[in-house]
Amino acid sequence: MKIILAALALSAAGSACALDIHLPPETAAYKPSELPGYQLVQRNCMTCHAAQYASTQPPASPRAYWEATVKKMKKPFGAQFDDADMPAMVDYLVKTYGAERGAAAPAVATKPAAAAVPAAGGKDVKTLLAANGCMACHALDQKVVGPGFAEVAARYKGKDGVAAVAANIRSGGAGKWGPVPMPPFSQLSVADAAALAKYVLSR
Repeated sequence: MKIILAALALSAAGSACALDIHLPPETAAYKPSELPGYQLVQRNCMTCHAAQYASTQPPASPRAYWEATVKKMKKPFGAQFDDADMPAMVDYLVKTYGAERGAAAPAVATKPAAAAVPAAGGKDVKTLLAANGCMACHALDQKVVGPGFAEVAARYKGKDGVAAVAANIRSGGAGKWGPVPMPPFSQLSVADAAALAKYVLSR
């Protein structure tokens, strides 16, 4: 009897297979604004959750509610953003989704002027990395939130991956490197995204 049970257990274990999960592409986006917190929220918050989180909060939520929410994301949940970013993030959230919506800065129809980054010829790649917070989620040779640059370069080795990586930077998404979504950086010009892609692939 024990032999039969052992055989059944082995048979069940052998028939198990890995589950391959593909998440749908991220479609939600934070409401564009000229408020400085817009880019900070877009960069820092979408690392862990979709933009719907803000839009599903009570619309009459006061500033104190948003302050508590942002603080909660950093501790205990461990979101990786500077304390100095928090006031601007709270200001954007309460003026866009909360009780102070009438005090929000005018929405930007296409891309926010404050977030525009000059063409790669005007700034070097390290300046672009810093301006867009790339190193908050990536490192050169190890996984942080997203893959290390060396891992990306290894995947595209022997291929002309600059266009593909640049498109991924500008469009964001999830599922290519794991379940955590990368926010879109559509404010980057095609030239700047290509400059960043070349840097990543050269690691």
